[in-house]
Amino acid sequence: MKAVARPQTKSAIIAWLNLMRIGAAARGLLPFFLGTVIAWSRGYSINLPVFFLSSVAVLSIMIATFLVNEYFDYETDSANRGFHRLSGGSRVLVSDLIPRGQALFSAFLLFALSAACGSIIYFVFQTGPLTIPLGAVGILTGYFYTAAPVRLSYRGLGELAILFTCGWLATVIGYYLQTGQMSTTVSLVSLPGAFSVFLLILINEVPDMESDAGSGKRNLAVLFGRENTLRIYSVLLVVCWLIIPALIPFGAPWISGALSVTLVPLAWMNLRDIRRKPEEGRTMSRGTLEKLSVRTMLFDHTITFIYSVAFVAAGISAGRRSDALVVILLCYLFVFALEGMSLLISSMVPGRKPTPIM
Repeated sequence: MKAVARPQTKSAIIAWLNLMRIGAAARGLLPFFLGTVIAWSRGYSINLPVFFLSSVAVLSIMIATFLVNEYFDYETDSANRGFHRLSGGSRVLVSDLIPRGQALFSAFLLFALSAACGSIIYFVFQTGPLTIPLGAVGILTGYFYTAAPVRLSYRGLGELAILFTCGWLATVIGYYLQTGQMSTTVSLVSLPGAFSVFLLILINEVPDMESDAGSGKRNLAVLFGRENTLRIYSVLLVVCWLIIPALIPFGAPWISGALSVTLVPLAWMNLRDIRRKPEEGRTMSRGTLEKLSVRTMLFDHTITFIYSVAFVAAGISAGRRSDALVVILLCYLFVFALEGMSLLISSMVPGRKPTPIM
């Protein structure tokens, strides 16, 4: 009996980790961590219980959003034949690895957990008055990203919702919960990351266009078409890079501008692949689209890395204590480990095979 139970248990764990998109969900913590690092660099004492509770809340909202998305995108994902590792959902529900209803039930539990964490943070640790409203915006946006009657991702608003929540909101919350204040500099610094996650969502929509259009999903890729979407992506990729040095006069550390050169190879490779014309009668291959998506994910990560390093350097030069910072940096490493594990196990779901990045 044990020899049978172990493989079943292992398969169930792998299926749930894929369904929850654990790597992508953990990735949503990075801008939140960045907001906390900025607060530390400015001399605020980091409240670690608030940091850990709010991290659980943010991660719960991210996972719940993916579960809701998987549930309500079931028909669209079932019809999808052009997906790659970063698009087309997890393929867990459409492969009947987990009952569909369990995904939605689990999402509600996670939203409830995030609300409970937010309540403790506000009422016990007495964080600022915007704690509950900002958290509620995150929960509602996550649920109505695909859920009726709003269905943001079906009305050409999903990409902007991701830009707002996973870019601006996550960074601002990380800062606000430690300081009780909003900051213009933090809002501006969140913009490159907000644009890069927007680009990641946009490029991931391209291989799914046929199934999305067939199911009535009117996202930006469907609305603008493949060629125009790739043009928009190319322009915004350059703009995203240019914003980084442009923010130095507005409070971003000068080193962020110098470090922005590390983004050039990734941007150049993606622009090169977009400009390269497929053979007549053919469209861009799934492998090329996956490479574009993976490099865009690395581009997004590198932006967070640039600002994290820049504000850590600024804090150290100002003589800030590093005890809480060490804990936060360990959390960064934990997120990267989860992402690596997520990419590894994604190939264990039927129909997914890894593609080289370069």
